Amino acid sequence: MIDISREKCVGCQACCAICPKSAIEMEKKEGFTYPTVKLDKCIDCHLCEKVCPAINSTVNKNSGYPTVYAAWSKDSKIRTHCTSGGICHELSKYIIMNGGYVAGVVWCDDYRNAEYIITNSLDDLERLKQTKYFQPEINDIYVKVQTVLNAGKTVLFIGSSCTNDALKKFLNKDYDNLYCVDYICRGYTSQIFHEKRIQYLETKHRSKISSVQYKNKRMGWTKFGTLFQFENGEEEYINRADDSYELMFKIEDNNTRPSCYVCKYRILPRHTDITVGDFWGIKGVSQTDFKEGISAVMISSDKGRRLFSEIKDEIVLEKRYIDEITSGNGALLNQLNASNNAKRFFSDLDRLPFHRLEKKYASKNILRMKKFMNILGTLLKCNIFMFLYYNFLCRRVTRKHLKFMFPYFGSKIQLDKGAKLIINDNLFMNSPKHKHSGEECYLKILSGGCFEVDGVCRLAANNTIEINHDAYLKVGKVSSNYGTTIVCGNRIEIGNDVGFGRNVVIYDSNFHSTGLNRNARMKPLIIQDHVWLCTGVTIVKGITIERGAVCSINSTVTRNVKSKNMVAGIPAKVMMTNIEW
Repeated sequence: MIDISREKCVGCQACCAICPKSAIEMEKKEGFTYPTVKLDKCIDCHLCEKVCPAINSTVNKNSGYPTVYAAWSKDSKIRTHCTSGGICHELSKYIIMNGGYVAGVVWCDDYRNAEYIITNSLDDLERLKQTKYFQPEINDIYVKVQTVLNAGKTVLFIGSSCTNDALKKFLNKDYDNLYCVDYICRGYTSQIFHEKRIQYLETKHRSKISSVQYKNKRMGWTKFGTLFQFENGEEEYINRADDSYELMFKIEDNNTRPSCYVCKYRILPRHTDITVGDFWGIKGVSQTDFKEGISAVMISSDKGRRLFSEIKDEIVLEKRYIDEITSGNGALLNQLNASNNAKRFFSDLDRLPFHRLEKKYASKNILRMKKFMNILGTLLKCNIFMFLYYNFLCRRVTRKHLKFMFPYFGSKIQLDKGAKLIINDNLFMNSPKHKHSGEECYLKILSGGCFEVDGVCRLAANNTIEINHDAYLKVGKVSSNYGTTIVCGNRIEIGNDVGFGRNVVIYDSNFHSTGLNRNARMKPLIIQDHVWLCTGVTIVKGITIERGAVCSINSTVTRNVKSKNMVAGIPAKVMMTNIEW
């Protein structure tokens, strides 16, 4: 007999589907489904426990890390009406046109709920489009998928990671004719919240809903909104900046299923054949692509690669990297921050009308106050006189609009005449540091030297950044650790997502000649995106460390490091290749 806490249950309903005596029913609490057992019917067969993905903690991951693409349909109409780039639509179309079936989520007739269906009709593909934020009704989808598979037909199953895992455990065998597709999932929200919203809008417009489109691209993919259409011909479009869902995510995530805060599927490698999602934060694409939508695609199995190759003539593909996806999709590998007010929110959800819920939990005024308090908290950590001087009075500092230097207490700055500090994104100095300590962070730029900050940069306590005469240091989005030292005598470029351990030393010159290096010239030092420098690493002049590389603890790197290599030792040598992190 299944006995599982609400904090662990993912609501997949596999236990209910597998029970031979129909002893398990699903009850909805706070807009989420949970199993209850009728003891008089239970025969203690324990099948429910065997298929439960929460009780069975092991996730059968694929071997190796996925192949990553940015992709989108060549059909602009399809792409515009899908959530991102239309890849699931193209996969589904291929499967159905070749005699197979697709299982996915559609809206119920009243748009208050959603449910899984399995279909072999192209006419149903339009219904399968678009995001549904909450957990759909499973119904008997596992049984239907099993029946079709046993009949020798191909099935493409599109669902969350936990639902895919539940399906596999329900089937209890591998099927060559089953393709599993999951998506980058932030977490399920309450179906009751959505239902109350529909009721509120129908009362407001005095008409039944005829269509709901979350992530509608009327204003473009990156500026999506929610479009509600009504039987009386009226419609209401809510921009993402005003949308209750988006505001609640930014203010405090009260509306998410408890198990989503401890999701075990935020991992690599993946356990499905293909993973899709929005490629937020992608760089190097056109404005047209930003408007129409781009899918992030991770292919994790040979089966997935074979299927994906079948639609290559229908889509545009660009090879990308895992870290490019994770930079814009934090929920892919990181857990959500659990809410402190969820209990109060769900109590209010049960008794308050929707407009009062919005005002209490999803108000733009609350968001503005939260942002103000965050800014105030940051400024209180700063030496306010240094903040004002370097951001507004110092002619040696050039800033982009609304980008600042934040010199926390203990920051020591020397900008000589002719020095330049270019702030294209926020620069935080002496953050973090140990509380109640006198730790300091040093930045010195000599005459002719230039420090360009091209991404959010956080320099920790006990950092020393020195830029000599006519030298140039450029950094992207980085967060240094305690004791980092960077001495630039010529040119150093550090990309985005570069991780620092403690006491990392980087320099691009010997700074004085000896009998051994009298004829040596200063050479630039390049550290590309997504590089990890472990504690005690020393990087010397003329080195290029390519994307995705790792330099192990206490290594001295004297030669170039290839992409996805891990090096270690003094001098550092290659220890592993083709790594992912």
